Formats: sequence, C-alpha cells, structure tokens
Amino acid sequence: MEFPKSRIISAKRLSQLIKESSESSERFCFILGSGASVESGIPSGSSLEMQWMDCLMGKMEDRGMPPMDAGETREIAAALYAEKEIGHEFQEIEAAWLQAKKEGGPIPSEYYFDIYKLRFHANPRQGYSYLEKIMERCNPSLGYHTLAKLLTENNLHNLVITTNFDSLVEDALFLYTDKKPLVVGHESLVDYMEANIQRPIVAKVHRGLMYAPLNSPESTEGLKPEWERALSHALNTYTPIVIGYAGGDHSLMSFLEKDPAALRKGVYWCYRGKCDPSCLPEKNIRKFVKDCGGYFAAIDGFDALMVEIGKTMYGDAIRPGVTADMLRKKNEDRIREYHEQWNNLSEKPETKDALQEMNAAEQQEEEQREKEESLTALDYARRGFRASGEGRKQEAIDAYSKAIGLDPTYPLAYNNRGILYKDLGKRKKALDDYNRAIELDPNYAHAYYNRGILYSDMGVSKKALADYDKAIELDPDYVYAYNNRGVLYEDLEELEKALEDYTRAIQLDPKHKRAYQNRAKIYASMGQKALAEADRKAAAELAEL
Repeated sequence: MEFPKSRIISAKRLSQLIKESSESSERFCFILGSGASVESGIPSGSSLEMQWMDCLMGKMEDRGMPPMDAGETREIAAALYAEKEIGHEFQEIEAAWLQAKKEGGPIPSEYYFDIYKLRFHANPRQGYSYLEKIMERCNPSLGYHTLAKLLTENNLHNLVITTNFDSLVEDALFLYTDKKPLVVGHESLVDYMEANIQRPIVAKVHRGLMYAPLNSPESTEGLKPEWERALSHALNTYTPIVIGYAGGDHSLMSFLEKDPAALRKGVYWCYRGKCDPSCLPEKNIRKFVKDCGGYFAAIDGFDALMVEIGKTMYGDAIRPGVTADMLRKKNEDRIREYHEQWNNLSEKPETKDALQEMNAAEQQEEEQREKEESLTALDYARRGFRASGEGRKQEAIDAYSKAIGLDPTYPLAYNNRGILYKDLGKRKKALDDYNRAIELDPNYAHAYYNRGILYSDMGVSKKALADYDKAIELDPDYVYAYNNRGVLYEDLEELEKALEDYTRAIQLDPKHKRAYQNRAKIYASMGQKALAEADRKAAAELAEL
C-alpha cells in the first residue's frame, strides 16, 4: 500500500514536535512493544521466534533444551493445526523460517504464538518460567532515563501502554526518579487508571509476568472488554507514540484497527529504518496509520530515539556525567540512611545486644581501613556517632568535621555536628550546620526538627513552629516533633492545638512518657481532673519500666 512520503518524519523532528507540543500542554502516551526492550538485553519476539524454530528443527539447543527432533515437531504441529490449537499450517511456518534464515531477516510476527505453543508443547507453564528468566536480570537501557523523565515531569506524558511483561519502566522510575508508578498488570485493575492521577501509569494489556501473562493465540485474540473501555478513554486524552511494536498480536492491534478515526489526535508510529517508504512496516500498519491521519517516524532503535528526545527536552540532564552524579548521590543517600537507621537501632536496648557482634566486625573493618589510610566520610561519621553516644562531644565534633572535609555534601554529618554544637552552647555554629544540612537535603526531617529546637531555645517561636510543621509534613509519624510542637503551642497559649499534638504523639508511641506528662498539664488547666490524673498515672508507670 502506498503511503504519503510527506507523512514520514525523522526522530529529530518527532523530538522537536514533542517539545513544542508539551509547551502547549498537549499530552502524549507511549505504546511499547518488545522492540523497546531489546537494548536492555531482552530478546525481541522475532529473535525468540528464530531461536525456538532452530531448536524445534534440531539445529541448536535453546537455554538448556537440547535440539528437538524436526520430524516429531512436524507431527505435533500437524496434530495441533488439525485440532485448531495453532493458526497456521507448519509447512507455512517452516517456509517462513527458511526464508528468514536465507535473507538474514525476521520471521513474520504473525507466527509468534504458534511457534511459542510448539516450543513449550506439553509443558506450557515452562513458557512463563522461560520468559521470567529472560527478564529477571535485565536492567533498563539508557533510553529509559529519558522515558522516566517524560513520565514524571509536569504530569503530562504519564502513561505507558505495553504488550510487554517486563518491569523495565518500573525499574527506570525507581532508578531515576522518586515517583512510584501505578502498575495496571491485570484487566481487573483498569478502573484505577485515570489520566489525572498524579503518578506514572504503566498499563500492561497482556498482564504482568506474575499474573499469568497472556501469551497464546487464544488469550490474545482480542482485548478484554475492561481494557477496551480504558484505552478508548486514554486515547481520547493522549496522542500515542508507538515504539518497538510490530502489531503481531490480535488484541491491541485489533483494537487500534477497529476504529482508526477514533484516534482524533492521530498517532506517531516509530519504525527502524530510513525516511523511505520502502522501509515502512507491514501493510496493515501502514493502512492503520494512514486511516487515522498519523505519521511514521524513522528511528535507529529505542535508545537512539529516547536520547534524541532527551537532548531536545532536557539538555544536559541526561548527559552521562550529570546522570552519574545523580545516581551516585541517590545511592550514597540510601547508604547513609541505612547506616543512620542501623546506628539508631544499635542504641536501643532491645536491639543493642543482637547487633553487637556485627558492630564489632564493622569496627574491625574500619580499623583496617585506618591502617591503610583509606577511611571514608562514612567511617568518620560513624566514629562521631559512637563518640557522641559515649559523651565525648568534642571528639565527635572532630570526627564529623573530618567526614565533612572528605565529603562537603554530607547532610547527616552537618546535622549531627549541629546537635553537638548546640549542646555545647555554640548556637551560631549549630544554626549554620542545620542550615547547611537542609540546603543539601530539603527533605531532611531530622534537620528541620533540630533547627526547630534551636529556634525555640532562642525564643524565635515563629521559625521554630515552621520547622516543626515541615518536619511533620516530611514525616507524619515524627513523634518527637508532635510533642515539641505541642510544647510550643502551649507556650503560645494555643491549648487545643497543644492537646491535639500531645494526643497524636501518644497515638504514635503509647510509651512516650513526656507526652503523657505534657498532656496531663493541659487537662489540669482545662479542669479535666480525671483525664489529667490518668495521664499522670500512665507517665509514672512508664517511668518505672
């Protein structure tokens, strides 16, 4: 079928179009097929077809399965075709396989499900296991960095529709962003898909790998009605960009072909090749794109397209050096948080003994690094934590200062040094350290809390209150922040608010003695003697523990 050459564009032009349209708040979604996963190490459907046929025809083994007997394959295929279990005669499939080997091209995608059924005949569950093993160790290729940004920035292009079972999109969002996606991995979940949801949506029309994925002719004959309803609504909102999808299934492709005019916004169908009509995908796809007034975009693979889009949309943000710094910081922040939580557990009586042996091993490793003169900022921070816990405050300050000298972007070291400066009456230094910790990590609830204490001691109630508010906003379960804010409200004679904060602290930690004592005072001032006495009694019982 002839397709207008004027409706074939380059990857660069598509990138520019996305940027310009985004500035006008036009929304795009992404339809991803198996071709979008190839550069992440997951074979495409066409390469799997070739592997499976080579094994079925006795040419080579396939991931532990020895070469099969070609004669038996033909007999089983003939029986399955007679029983209408596969859709094509095997002579036709075999001829397509031989032609593909001769030309070095792919086997047409229409044979995928038949070849899959033959490869895993008599043990269909092994097919799921096979696919799972292919996917479980694969990581998102670099193009997924741009996709993750597109899905999360400005909440415009926040939808992926995919026939894939893999978790590459979800993994990329975890790796490159702080957004958790809504993964719709089963048709029973489609009612949760809403364009206005404030998070990325990953719609898996063939289900996720853990939900008995649809991977047979019967299960992909058509989309489930739930999906048809949800996708009809989505494609009225978003303009689809199709990447790595060959339309070989009869579910999503049949749905799209049913009413091309319904895609009022058209479609941008990416294919691998040059801006040349002779390189375009199969006839049915050309007809669909033409009928819905869409465009083809010639690309050189998923990663190449996404880097082009990323360069156009985000500039330096996707550069390797900038990305490495971002990933390194995220990883270091997680490591520091882990160590901070470990150190806090090490101070609690109920876990201190259990961790003692491991802490001793950690200290031995640290001493070995000291001999090798290779102590890290984290090592010095842990030394500061230990010295502080043992009351050696100046030694702890020195250790945190060394940590900061090695890593000037270490918010925990500034925060903890600030606590020590405050204890020693050096308020200016403490405030400088808290400010620096918050500057480095605007989501550091502990630093806001500690600065709130300092401001309260300095009599700057308004700033103290703002810091306690921020600490609670960042960590709604921050018991001590509620108690301290209650004290501040009490000083400001806002007793109802103080009562609410003390009550919330007690709800979060029923063993918080100070909160009971503080609430008892409020109840007494309100004339509620019974409640005040109950809180005093609770505080006294906790003091005896």
